[in-house]
Amino acid sequence: MWCLPLVFSVLVISVAAQGGVTVNFNDVHQRIDGFGASDVFLGALTDAQADLFFSTTNGIGLSILRTGIGSDGSIMGAYSNATKAAARGAIVWAAPWTAPAAWKDNNSEVNGGHLLPADYDAWASRLATFASTFAQNSGVPLYGLSVQNEPDYTASYISMLYTNQEMANFVKVLGPKLAAINPRPKLLMPDVSSWGGAWGFSSAVLGDSVAAPYLDIIAVHQYAGVSAPGTNAKPIWETEQSSFEGFDPSIGNGLMVARWVHDAITIGNVSAWHYWWLMGINADDEGLIGYSHNTQITKRLYTLGNFSKFVRPGFVVVGASGAPAGVSVTAYKNPANGAMVIVAINQNGSDTPINVSLTGLGATSVTPWVTSSALDLAQQSPLTVSNGTFATVLSASSVTSFVGSGTGTPAAPTSLRIIP
Repeated sequence: MWCLPLVFSVLVISVAAQGGVTVNFNDVHQRIDGFGASDVFLGALTDAQADLFFSTTNGIGLSILRTGIGSDGSIMGAYSNATKAAARGAIVWAAPWTAPAAWKDNNSEVNGGHLLPADYDAWASRLATFASTFAQNSGVPLYGLSVQNEPDYTASYISMLYTNQEMANFVKVLGPKLAAINPRPKLLMPDVSSWGGAWGFSSAVLGDSVAAPYLDIIAVHQYAGVSAPGTNAKPIWETEQSSFEGFDPSIGNGLMVARWVHDAITIGNVSAWHYWWLMGINADDEGLIGYSHNTQITKRLYTLGNFSKFVRPGFVVVGASGAPAGVSVTAYKNPANGAMVIVAINQNGSDTPINVSLTGLGATSVTPWVTSSALDLAQQSPLTVSNGTFATVLSASSVTSFVGSGTGTPAAPTSLRIIP
């Protein structure tokens, strides 16, 4: 059953450098559904690459794979990638980039153009058929299907546009076709390029009594930054983000990506976060690893792993307040067993002391996992928690995940972003 989530602002407050962090495990916010990236336009992953991306033991533990749907209903990634991701615990969802040229008002698969109303049924049928074809070829049920990738952006490559009303009208055609599938794929929209562009689309769909019941997840991209959500009526997934400067594998870039994740969770209230590509195909930073399908490892791969490896689907965000200047902190717990994760991003160029107090859930120790200029998501010696507090020093320019098992009975969550 859907419960409206608490609306909250930034969970992290910068205070004086000597200040401490208080984590309140009774202050429960949104559920986390996972972290992911896309294989659109990429080739098949090797087993080693699948381990690197999706394994929680041998990699960073991504729990979501985003793939694509071509205009002919074919996959724009690789069925084997879905099979391998699912075998390592991930869910898979898909987004279309364009309908066939003849079904659009610009008679082209590129440069935007709108889907012709006369072809709504044909396109919706093709998208729904993809779900069955996907399951047959991958052996994996399709978790979700997006109405359209970036319906607000006219691109020179394959693309398609919707107005707010057009999307509501199309959801009324697509929704029943997805509902007839068992298991039913979740319906995502609007998957917009700009965060602020999401809320006109969502208002149009949620304001339509026929379309609204079919919407499961509000999908947004983060390229224009993040702001407070325009609605909390459905879970919000950030579904694409990267940058386009020359290839930069450094910890500086890794810290930037970690802050993107932090801000999307704390400001945008997202339940899932996706990078763009698993592997880059251009000489820039669009991939978690380097361009041309090679094995150039980056620090952003590991700083995303500071979240994805430990903050698993079903965890919830909990309150975290107070931090040294230049440090950003988020905290999470597993409501089922009290497992806890605290992620601290130290953007200072020097080592920074930190004290952390735990309220509402105890622990005897926490284990730090550090990504820095010298370390790649490396496990460190456990820290003792005494009287609900632990202290340590964050390495300069680093991301640290403190992982522990809670003691006592965790407080029951009161308001979660639960996807039925």
